Amino acid sequence: MLRLAKYVLLAGAVLGTAAFSPSLTAQRKAAPVNSSAAPVPAPILQGKKAFISFELGDVSSFPSTYSGGPERAYNEFFQGMQEWGRYQLVADPKDADVIFAIRFVDSPGLSNPQIRLGISDSRGRVSLWGFAEEINGAFRKKNRDAAFSDAITQIISDVKLLVQSNVAPPQP
Repeated sequence: MLRLAKYVLLAGAVLGTAAFSPSLTAQRKAAPVNSSAAPVPAPILQGKKAFISFELGDVSSFPSTYSGGPERAYNEFFQGMQEWGRYQLVADPKDADVIFAIRFVDSPGLSNPQIRLGISDSRGRVSLWGFAEEINGAFRKKNRDAAFSDAITQIISDVKLLVQSNVAPPQP
């Protein structure tokens, strides 16, 4: 009991000091998290043509957990990007300015399955950006399917926000 009381007293003293320390408060105000943004790579902002790559992810969840097959994320992402119309979708990566690689991931270490999107240069050699969205769990299959589609919609929204909230640097 004495050891626990000592720990609580010590923790309280440390927390109390940290909470009221003028230097720590000043540091928090001076450098908020994500206060400045690094530039978004030019191919994402300036690109006109995009290739969407299907990366085979985890297949064991289809069709038992989610309807469709492993290509479901690709199909829904492709359709959503086509509806957005920001990029002309091309059938050959050699014709693209940027490549979007979509994948479903359901690994044992994850609390929920994810939809992951990698964005790379047109040769696929340099990773430019990436997103991951969790698929919310649900008891019924129709609700899991809706959550899957919601995660795809959110990935597309992530890309839109990235592109639309950044001004493309002028081309030389």
